Amino acid sequence: MQLLIAHGDTQARLALKRVVADAEELETVESGEGVETLEVLLALDSPAVAVVDWHLPGLDGLELCRLVRDYHEAGPPYVILLAPDDCDVAQGLDAGASDCVHTPVNAAELRARIDVGRRFAALPWDRLTGESPAAARSPDACGSRDRIPGSPPSGAGPAEAWTLSAGGRSAVVG
Repeated sequence: MQLLIAHGDTQARLALKRVVADAEELETVESGEGVETLEVLLALDSPAVAVVDWHLPGLDGLELCRLVRDYHEAGPPYVILLAPDDCDVAQGLDAGASDCVHTPVNAAELRARIDVGRRFAALPWDRLTGESPAAARSPDACGSRDRIPGSPPSGAGPAEAWTLSAGGRSAVVG
């Protein structure tokens, strides 16, 4: 499983990487910039868990969470937003973060939160949504942009409506 560490400060990325250095079956991927982080999280093979800084350069963590959650309504990635003390955790969660924690954060606590994200990502999303997370993000899974997001096409039953609402949305960085 992959973990994305997205922080604008190189030293902070190294410190975050040390938190999970001994984790089994966890490969870390790094990003120091917001738009690059968004591209990684919207890719078909995106990491299942991400630790993202609130003040990520180029595209802040709040907007990144909004865009990622618009694209992935259900399932991974599990995004842990790192919030400075002067930021409101509830605002981060409302923006779409799966978890939000004030920094500085205790290493053991952060590791436990990452482990929660790993368990979340390991859930059988194909059975919960009717398709795999990668298939849901494929261009073929996208509904018409003329529809209200999440609404079923005409004639679609409840199962199709859920699959479409969990399917691949496009995110536009403006």
